[in-house]
Amino acid sequence: MADVFQRSSGRSWRLRQQSMQLFSEWQQHLQGAGYQAKINRGLWLLTNNCNQWQKYQLLAEERSKKGIGMEIFNEAALKEQVESGVLPHLSEGLIGGIWSSRDGQLDPTEWMKELLLDGQNNGLKYINSKVSELTQINGSWQLSLEANNKDNEIYDWLMVCAGLESIDLLAPLGLSNTNNLAMQPVLGQALELKLPAGINWQQSINWDGINLVPRPDNHLWLGATLEPGLNQNQAGSIDALKDMQQLNGAAPEWLNQAKVIRHWQGVRAQPLGQPAPVLEQLLPGLCLMAGHYRNGILLGPASAMWAATIINEY
Repeated sequence: MADVFQRSSGRSWRLRQQSMQLFSEWQQHLQGAGYQAKINRGLWLLTNNCNQWQKYQLLAEERSKKGIGMEIFNEAALKEQVESGVLPHLSEGLIGGIWSSRDGQLDPTEWMKELLLDGQNNGLKYINSKVSELTQINGSWQLSLEANNKDNEIYDWLMVCAGLESIDLLAPLGLSNTNNLAMQPVLGQALELKLPAGINWQQSINWDGINLVPRPDNHLWLGATLEPGLNQNQAGSIDALKDMQQLNGAAPEWLNQAKVIRHWQGVRAQPLGQPAPVLEQLLPGLCLMAGHYRNGILLGPASAMWAATIINEY
C-alpha cells in the first residue's frame, strides 16, 4: 500500500515510492535468476462510509496530479464489478471505492526464501542463531550467539533489525535512553479462512482498514487488528478479532460461513515520538533499522537501500 498512502510528500511517502521502484527491480533480477518472485498487482479500497468515500476520491484526484493512475468507482460502477465477478459481494451499503493498479500483494514467506537463496548464491553467509550480545572491538563489531553457535568473525558494520528486541541488544552499549529506542508493542491478529464454493476474485481488498487477500485454493487472508500495549505472550482480544472477522458489522453471509483454517498473532514495533521506521546510525559501524510497524515488507527494499548508501558513503 504505497500509492494509496494518505500523505503525498515527506520521508514516509518517498520511502514507499522508492520501495515500489526497487520491488520492480528486485522482481526482474529474481525472475532473471530463475525464481518466481510473484507480485499480485492491484488493490481495491472500498467503503460504506460517506466521509471515507470523500477521502478516497480526493486521494485518487491527488495521485492523478502526480501521474499515478487510480480509477474512481461509484456505487453503480462497483455494482457492475460485483455482477461481472471482478469483486465479491461485500455490503448492501457499499457506496464507493478506488482501484490502485500499482499497489497489491506478495507472499512474504516465498519472497524471503527466494531472496535468501539468491543472496547465498552470490556469497551471502547465513547464520540461523539468536544474537545475545554486541561487542565493539577497536571500531569493529563482534556478535555473541547462543551456546551452540559460535561466531568469531569481526564485522565492519552491523544493521540491527530486531524489532522490539533491538532495545535489549543495544541497551548494554549505553543507548537505552536515546529517543531512537522508544518503541511500543502493537499486537495484531489475522486469520486464514476457507471460503464457501463460488466465492472467487483476484485482487486484494481493503475494506475500511481491514485487508481481504485472496489466496490459492479458495483461501483468504483476513487481517489485521490493532491492539497497542500487548506483547507476544499475551492473548489478543477476542472482541477485536470478532469485529475484524465480521468487518465491523458489515460482513456478507459468505464471509460468515467461511471456515477458520489458521489464526495468527504477532507484535509490531511502533516508534514513539517519531515516524516509522527508525533508520539511524547510532555509532560508527552500527545502525538501527527497526520500528517498521505495519509496513516492514513494503519498506524492506527502501530500508536496504538506506543501509547500502550509509555504508558506501562512509
